[in-house]
Amino acid sequence: MSLSITDIRAAAPEEWDFVWKECDYSTYFHSREWAELWQVYTKGKMLPEPALVTFSDGMKALLPLTTSKTFGGLIKNSVTSPAGTFGGWIASDKLEVGHALLLTDYLTRKCGNLLWRLNPYEKLSFKTGVRTTRDDETHVLDLRDGFDTIFSGWSPEKRRVARRALREGVSIRLAAGRDDWKAYYTVYQDTLRRWGEKATSVYGWELFEEMARRHSPFIRLWLAVYNDKVIGGILNFHARNHVVVWHAATAGEYLRRFQPFTLLIFEGLKTACEEGYSWFDLNPSGGHTGVDVVKHRFGAKRLHCPVVEVETFTSRLAAGIACL
Repeated sequence: MSLSITDIRAAAPEEWDFVWKECDYSTYFHSREWAELWQVYTKGKMLPEPALVTFSDGMKALLPLTTSKTFGGLIKNSVTSPAGTFGGWIASDKLEVGHALLLTDYLTRKCGNLLWRLNPYEKLSFKTGVRTTRDDETHVLDLRDGFDTIFSGWSPEKRRVARRALREGVSIRLAAGRDDWKAYYTVYQDTLRRWGEKATSVYGWELFEEMARRHSPFIRLWLAVYNDKVIGGILNFHARNHVVVWHAATAGEYLRRFQPFTLLIFEGLKTACEEGYSWFDLNPSGGHTGVDVVKHRFGAKRLHCPVVEVETFTSRLAAGIACL
């Protein structure tokens, strides 16, 4: 008997949490918490709509969808993870290519306009032949090699920078409360001024404030401190086997002298190794060649994470009418 989907229904919060925690290839971006952060940040314009899919062989998968509507509610827009991050299905069951083909068909045909960045740690989606619209890659360090091996793979320059910053009195610690988050956001504002029009994304304080308010064990803000002043930081998200550096900022005044990002990566990487994670992900570089070069100097390898975009006929028609 051929494999088929027998049921699709809304997933309960506890079902989403369970599958996310049990899935070997999940990232923080597949979590209920990530979707709810964006629900709060967008004041309800983006809504989590997770779907639990059951197959005829009894296997199950969860689609961590988030949706919004445009054109007066006529057009449905779906993302498999907010902010263009790794998406697609997660499962505690061991799926095969047949399941992936059915899930891909559902995503690309039944979810309206769709944005789906393939998860580089979930290999079946790459075997479905799904048509991608934009290629991209992330930079990843395999923590199973051990910290000493990873650190020895850094460029000599990066190793010197980390050691020099420590000698000159830069320290690294985790954010302890709202004031630390606010200090980091001030550094981020300085970073945005430095980037100017080259910045590919701009986030308001409300998003960081919501992260701070949650006191989540899956969110860690590492801070670089010099003379009791926050001079940089990285924002790391944690899942079952995966740690990702989603956001980073450095005060321009200390950028050349200390290069705090390097020491922050050193501490975050070392801690992730000690805690038994498998992957330390530096995330896609947003098209910034300089950022890409910096990540390569940490000895990171590239993993493909192309993007699938679907635009429905109704959406194209509505857009055309709006231009008249």
